[in-house]
Amino acid sequence: MLTRRQFLKSGAGVLGAAAGLSFFSASGIIDQFSQSLPVLLYHRVGPESDDLTVSTERFAEDMAYLAREGYHTISLDQVGQQIRGAIKLPEKPVLITFDDGYLDNYTNAFPILQNFGLQASFYLITGMIGQVNRMSAAQVREMQAAGMSFGSHTVTHRPLAGLTPNEAAAELNNSKTWLEQMLGREIAFTAYPCGSFSAQTLRLAAEAGYIGGFSTRSGLAAFRNRLAIRRIPIFHFDRSIAYVMLKKGFLPTLFGQ
Repeated sequence: MLTRRQFLKSGAGVLGAAAGLSFFSASGIIDQFSQSLPVLLYHRVGPESDDLTVSTERFAEDMAYLAREGYHTISLDQVGQQIRGAIKLPEKPVLITFDDGYLDNYTNAFPILQNFGLQASFYLITGMIGQVNRMSAAQVREMQAAGMSFGSHTVTHRPLAGLTPNEAAAELNNSKTWLEQMLGREIAFTAYPCGSFSAQTLRLAAEAGYIGGFSTRSGLAAFRNRLAIRRIPIFHFDRSIAYVMLKKGFLPTLFGQ
């Protein structure tokens, strides 16, 4: 792990990233992260001003940046193959994720992703599919047919670390089974509601058959712990996507936060 002093000596890398350059190629030090994966975490896209919602304009700007800078959005299948050691990810990979299955993921985010030729993954609360302001099963299938990926976000969205082993196992197992029946394919990834997990949660996720689990802890995904993969949360008040990827992705990983 680099010290802060060593990193400051390579300040050109940070300045390049802050200026909107890819932090994977801004300096020799940054190149060591070339096989780390930035996993962007969104929740909602729309006009609301709450913390979890980004505007459609902001989301379009984020996607335009990724496309312009040559990032390659990847699928959950590719992440699974990377974890198994079957493939190497393309240069400048990025995984776009959405938690909770809100309807605006379909009405607002999905068309923007298609416009830029990008893909994303969505983590669904199975007990809320088809409810008011949530995506329906038909919409989810349409998105899957267009190249989007899906994972579990449990059945009821209760924080898993606070549940009994039987309760947590039911949340993980039942949501996986339900989605596999709905989509006709394996569901290999889960995202923990509210970022809540414990050692027990990770054990139960593995026993349920998940290849990977996503947390809300900031940093790049290096897959040292495939059941507690870090992400880069993006909120309403955040600055540009380049700045957020630097602040919440590269720096926490570099300094071991």
